Amino acid sequence: MMFRVHKSDVRGIEGVTLRETDQRTRLWWHYPGLRSLNLLLLGCIVCDMTNGYDGSMLGGLQIIDRWQEALGHPKGTRLGTISNGTRYGQLGALLVAAPMIQRLGRRMPIIIGSCILLVGVALQAASINYDMFVVARVLIGFGNTIQNMACPILASELAHPFQRTQIIGIQNSTGSLGQIMAAWITYGTSFIASSWSWRLPSLLQAVSSVFQLVMMFFTPESPRWLVHRGRREDAYRILAKYHAEGDETSRLLQFEMAEIEAAIEAERVQALTSWMEWFRTSANRYRLFIIMTSGFIIQWCGNALITYYIHLVLQSIGITSSKEQLLINGGITISGWVWGNTWSLLVDKMGRRPLWLIGMAGMFVSFLMITVFTGVNTGIDYTNTGLGKATIFAIFLFGFFYKMPGCMVPSYVAEIAPFDLRAKAFVLNGFGDAAANIFSGYTNPVGLAAIGWKYYIVWCCVLISNFTIIYFFYPETKNLSLEEVGQLFDGPSEGPGATKLAAQEDDEKETRVTMIE
Repeated sequence: MMFRVHKSDVRGIEGVTLRETDQRTRLWWHYPGLRSLNLLLLGCIVCDMTNGYDGSMLGGLQIIDRWQEALGHPKGTRLGTISNGTRYGQLGALLVAAPMIQRLGRRMPIIIGSCILLVGVALQAASINYDMFVVARVLIGFGNTIQNMACPILASELAHPFQRTQIIGIQNSTGSLGQIMAAWITYGTSFIASSWSWRLPSLLQAVSSVFQLVMMFFTPESPRWLVHRGRREDAYRILAKYHAEGDETSRLLQFEMAEIEAAIEAERVQALTSWMEWFRTSANRYRLFIIMTSGFIIQWCGNALITYYIHLVLQSIGITSSKEQLLINGGITISGWVWGNTWSLLVDKMGRRPLWLIGMAGMFVSFLMITVFTGVNTGIDYTNTGLGKATIFAIFLFGFFYKMPGCMVPSYVAEIAPFDLRAKAFVLNGFGDAAANIFSGYTNPVGLAAIGWKYYIVWCCVLISNFTIIYFFYPETKNLSLEEVGQLFDGPSEGPGATKLAAQEDDEKETRVTMIE
């Protein structure tokens, strides 16, 4: 029997949810503390820029002749190994990232990951052969994975509770900003008559990590991690400064601290420390299923085919000009950035399930269009230019729908996982992500070479499967705090934080009565 969740199980603290304590009357930039916090969170928000830059850069480099010459014109499995180099690094990082995040906090792993990535970028830009380039990409993937696991956790635990999903959504859409940068940088450097035509784009991959490294020295630690480590006063001061504008009597602050303490205390009682904890309860098994499948689904819906092998896709519809391919690649990245930010701002209004389901359905329609248009155009030897333009439109349409679920996966994972399993949740989600990308990295170039446009039919079938899984198993978590999502899965409970807050409110009532008398 399928485990089910019910919104009626969400009771917050003493029957009051965090959303009901919001007393803001103006937009966020009118509040100095919140303004400062969102500025500092830029160090987390840009984390996906490196990942997006990498995919678009690699697609652009494959169009540059001097890169092809330097790497020995890689094809098939050699090209797949170059594409998957970052994924091998990702798998390696998954073994160490969770304990690092749990023991060192959220900030220090971001600093460590940034340093490792910068070493990889330097090696990549200085590469003189295929092997050196692959090793560099493994280091980039290793460092970037540590960043990408720690950043959404820090951002979700530090952001104002009513801005969390937008912050994480915008963070995920910075991948598109990285794609834009890489697409147009590779277009511009393609005219350089030396190896700098590909070395310069490789070197500029370091920009976002340098920014992150600097920002982490000013960004506060996660209040939830501080409470978990017994540093309640430090956490309280951070929340008071950035969430309550220094007002330590704020109702929001009191409820937020109470929910955090209640959730963490309950998890300590249950000893949530082992990987086997995922299998202890039906709620955790359900969480595990969602976390694993969401990482796989978001990377296994045909997006890797369009991102990493855009030149092969465009060749399959008769567009062979390097200049034209680079321009189309640049246009796709701009479109992705615009829609990624748009959907990020609408996550709390539309909800998670609608974005998941509409996105998957739209991607299916887009890939079906690509399949039909390419099949017909191939049969008439690309003589119909209108079909070629229609195929390009379908590629842009795919990006429009992909950004719907794409912008919210990290925040969805952070919401679904309880505090003590949150770092492990991102490891598991990252494993699904890496597995999907490694599979696609090897099968996409081989599949396209073997059966051409017919390979797109595979992705149409995969998208139907993805839609079915989401429809039956993914719950709505709209307008709930991280702790309230825990109640959605585990059911309501009276934690120590609730008792403490109730006692505090009773004291306040008694004080008011005394003053009146």
